[in-house]
Amino acid sequence: MMSAFATKSQAGSSRGGGLQRSGSGNSIGSKSSKSSTSSRRNNVMPRTRSSSNNSDGSQGSNKSASSRSNGSSTVPSSSTSSHQRTSSASKKKDEDLTALSTPKRKSVARHGNTFNKEDEETMFESILDFLERKDEFDSISDSSASEASMGDDDSDDDDVKSVSSTQSCELAQTLLHGDNELQGWELETAWTELQNRRLPKLVISVKVIRYTTKLLAAEKNVVHVSTPESGGAKIVVVGDLHGHFADLMHLLDVHGEPDPGLGGVKYIFNGDFVDRGQWGPEVLLMLYVLKLKYPQAVFLNRGNHEDENQNKKADNAFAHVHCIRAFGADADTVYRLIRKSFHCLPLTHIIGKEVIVLHGGLPLDPVTLDDIQAIDRRREVPVRMTKILGYPPGQRVTAKQSLISEDDFEVPQGTQGKILELGRSGEAVVQFRRGSQRDEVIMRLAGAPDLEKEVNIEYDGPEDRRLHFLNRLFVALMWSDPVKGKSRAGPSRRGAGSLFDEQITQQFLSINGLRLLLRSHEKRKEGYQEEHRNGTLLAATVFSASNYPSGAGEPNGNKAAVAVLSAPKVGQTLADTLTGMSECWREPYNESDDFAVSGMSELMKHRIQAAEKAQQAQQSSRVRALTKLKELIYCARPKLLAYWQRIDASGSGKVTKADWTDAMRACIISDEDFPWEELAPYVLKTLEPVKWNQRFNYAVYLSQYENALARRLARRSHFTMIKAMAGKGIVTKEQARAAWDKIDRNGDGNLSYQELKPLLRYDNEKEAKARVRQADEDRIYSLISLMDKDKTGFVDREEFLDTVAHLMEDKPEAELSKWSDDEVAQVWAASQAAIRALAGTTGCAASVFQALDGDKDGLIDRAEFREGLLQLLSGSLLLKTLNQWEPLLWKLIDEDESGLVSAQELSFALSVREVLKM
Repeated sequence: MMSAFATKSQAGSSRGGGLQRSGSGNSIGSKSSKSSTSSRRNNVMPRTRSSSNNSDGSQGSNKSASSRSNGSSTVPSSSTSSHQRTSSASKKKDEDLTALSTPKRKSVARHGNTFNKEDEETMFESILDFLERKDEFDSISDSSASEASMGDDDSDDDDVKSVSSTQSCELAQTLLHGDNELQGWELETAWTELQNRRLPKLVISVKVIRYTTKLLAAEKNVVHVSTPESGGAKIVVVGDLHGHFADLMHLLDVHGEPDPGLGGVKYIFNGDFVDRGQWGPEVLLMLYVLKLKYPQAVFLNRGNHEDENQNKKADNAFAHVHCIRAFGADADTVYRLIRKSFHCLPLTHIIGKEVIVLHGGLPLDPVTLDDIQAIDRRREVPVRMTKILGYPPGQRVTAKQSLISEDDFEVPQGTQGKILELGRSGEAVVQFRRGSQRDEVIMRLAGAPDLEKEVNIEYDGPEDRRLHFLNRLFVALMWSDPVKGKSRAGPSRRGAGSLFDEQITQQFLSINGLRLLLRSHEKRKEGYQEEHRNGTLLAATVFSASNYPSGAGEPNGNKAAVAVLSAPKVGQTLADTLTGMSECWREPYNESDDFAVSGMSELMKHRIQAAEKAQQAQQSSRVRALTKLKELIYCARPKLLAYWQRIDASGSGKVTKADWTDAMRACIISDEDFPWEELAPYVLKTLEPVKWNQRFNYAVYLSQYENALARRLARRSHFTMIKAMAGKGIVTKEQARAAWDKIDRNGDGNLSYQELKPLLRYDNEKEAKARVRQADEDRIYSLISLMDKDKTGFVDREEFLDTVAHLMEDKPEAELSKWSDDEVAQVWAASQAAIRALAGTTGCAASVFQALDGDKDGLIDRAEFREGLLQLLSGSLLLKTLNQWEPLLWKLIDEDESGLVSAQELSFALSVREVLKM
């Protein structure tokens, strides 16, 4: 693997290398084979990873192997396995996922706990060079990906026929053999990237697909999910998504990340993840990452579009368009892996022995759960075997009675024949043979052998009959639709599956001891619709892609919805808790502002780079590099907090040094050669070097990174956020106690970042559409940090009550009280966006000042300031309301009210400082 940390003399030649993905998580340049890598190592900063033993002598990494509950990730945290390596060549393909381990890093000699002066300078210069080259490559588009041949090999063998020449040896090995392990930090990196609708590196994407395939292959056709047990627990059933990424992120924002623990939320995604919508690869990878992270809280059903026959249709476009857009020249290879994963998806889920969730519907035949379990699902949906009103072409029949052919000839009872084709009228053309005579009869087939009135369906025996029945059942589970009125039941107009009525639904539920059928498969105007009732609800449809397909009818297209099942109260059944209509929404499909590409303009980048060259002589590489890392850590605080909380099973608030390096690699810079291990003594200052093996308090560590302007704005917003979370009517401590009981969903007495996230909801649709996703994360982190008085990383009941009491007594700053909550929130978002833009370059606040000071008079006037905002926040949604919030931002930065901003004032607004040294 080519290191991103070549010396500056090498940087020029390496910049011409191919880039597979843009974004913070990607390596620079194309990766090369191990043989070519070794020749470059002479000029690469050596790295080491020290062991992480606890004070009791146990391995510190054991902590991160656990999760906050026993249903968390199937992929081990990389800190868990960093001290051991299992030879991938000796692994069996079906080896349990949790046994896979992380390779060791090569250890090198160090001078105590630090490097010598020469090595240290080389490392920090390499870091700055990496950030500079990363910034250049981040502006390159992947739009030039070449088309890949899709082929027509129907084999389920996923051996790779070819790998594009631009891909690395590591990727080739992963594609060819699948024995490269998925590290915990790689899974977290994928999650971080996908939340912003950015694809992970291709090698990580391939590992995610392979691991998910193994996990799904171990599940049965019918998967049982337990009933929600506590008051806050719920199961969210998600309908068709069809590549509508904004809808997926909306429902995750509203209901929160999956949580298998007490009071947590579980998800059943009910098929049709891809096709039609262009973000199918991102949606699919997001679901697979969630499945790997939370295998006991995320469940996936197969739909009719998890099928090659559908994916390769021109109007569906997943295989031929969306995968090429996402995976470039390797689209064909990656699609083969995806197709194999589709074959492993379960067919149905049963919740609490009461509610069945399946994608399409039911066949016309009586069906048991054992029948569903008997289906061979690891293949394409056998639509061809049922394409003529439930039967394959050539199906043998015998006339039950005398029939009249199209030529008015009589066909005697008992005459043998075969089903030829589907006629224009939607009826079957059946050919009968008597000697050399051929007679064709047009007839309406009922769609199931026991229902046919004019012919007997002939089979070669019970096994053959059973095989055809299971084919019809498989297709029906994917394709069937409900109808009202018994007279309409029969073969489907789609040419696959059937139309099933209330009687068929009730019969199925009764046979299998169930109460309710939830299905998807069809667009509904409100996203949710009741289908069959008989005193109580029997069947309902949920559809979760708004403005479908691909923005049709936007902004007034169909709504999306989810079905939510919660813990039954005394006297209730699980089906009684169902809510659907109250959960509907619309999200814009194309160019959604939530995921619009934003960042510093090229003009501003060039100006800052020019200014930075003048600054280089004034500051050492070490100071400049550590300043950049400080900014990057500050911007990643919400993700780092969430990461450490997930591995902090006991809620102690402490993790190991190995957990620190894994989190940095997962949430900030994922390049494997980035020297996070060597940077720990410089950046992680919470322990003396001789005590590196002990744990550190991650909440305290994160709290030392601050921005003064953000802190000032946060004080104004905190009480508004509390009201949004717990209700506007809080004026007494008793009301605050009642609010706590409401928001502590799992009743464990603690509130985590992930639990807090879905509670901070916007009051109206206008505010929701004006939000900036990363600003939401900053707001949530700020509030939890404020409430977490004892710095455990979690908020308990007393901390919540004390915070509410304090905020009710606290008077907002006089100047900020003149502005609305929305204006303050947007200024906060704008200032943080500017810091993020700056963190992605090698520039500092002083360089930004020089870039903004167009007339070089040593001060920034209002016109220069506004122009600078346009360049710093290029592409951001915030610029649409610039006139609304810019006056307040200007007023806050221009502290002396001179009408001009000095270098010191701008530095105060944009700099990240360390307020606590431990």
